[in-house]
Amino acid sequence: MPHSPRPTKKEVVTAFRTREIIAAARKLMEERGLEAVTMEEIAGAAGVAKGTIYLYFPSKDELIQALITQVGEGLLQDIEAVSKGSGSPAEKIQRVATLLLQCLTKARALYPIYARDSHRARQGPSQGYLRQLQEREEQFFNLVTPVFAQGIKSGQFISANPRLLTFMLRGLVRSIGYYQMSEGQEEVIKEALPVLLTLLSSGLTPKSPMAAEVTHP
Repeated sequence: MPHSPRPTKKEVVTAFRTREIIAAARKLMEERGLEAVTMEEIAGAAGVAKGTIYLYFPSKDELIQALITQVGEGLLQDIEAVSKGSGSPAEKIQRVATLLLQCLTKARALYPIYARDSHRARQGPSQGYLRQLQEREEQFFNLVTPVFAQGIKSGQFISANPRLLTFMLRGLVRSIGYYQMSEGQEEVIKEALPVLLTLLSSGLTPKSPMAAEVTHP
């Protein structure tokens, strides 16, 4: 098997600087909000000159897009580990829900931009960053839908379309994100997590009253 070529010194430096800039931007934006932070402040926090930062990110919008991409890829990696790991389907779905809400907390400053861009990506054919958003959405469904399908097959979950259940889980989490954004309730996740987990555990169980009403209207 051929070895991959070793990265050049320039590539190593570029990767390092990019990580430093993204880390500095995320910290400042979480502390003060997206609008309040300037590229000059981000450059200073990352230890690069103001002019240098534009070599890596030509605009603040592109830097925010890189942040959203980093958060999304990290979340998918965590969800993949859960979906392929040990535990019952019910346990896995609860872990996925917990990861989603934890992400809302950690990246709350980015959520308004993510919500807007996700809507734009669904409006029609897209390219570049918006296309990547669509692809990550589909990766999420490809990871979580089989877990619902396993739970249905084993009799742990009610009989339903597993992809629909994945959409519903995502919708519940997004509604919490919208509430956090519109009401300015930064601590809402602490309140929402146990409620969401209870809804999932009781609503998906075939023997629950809610499931009985759905199965036998």
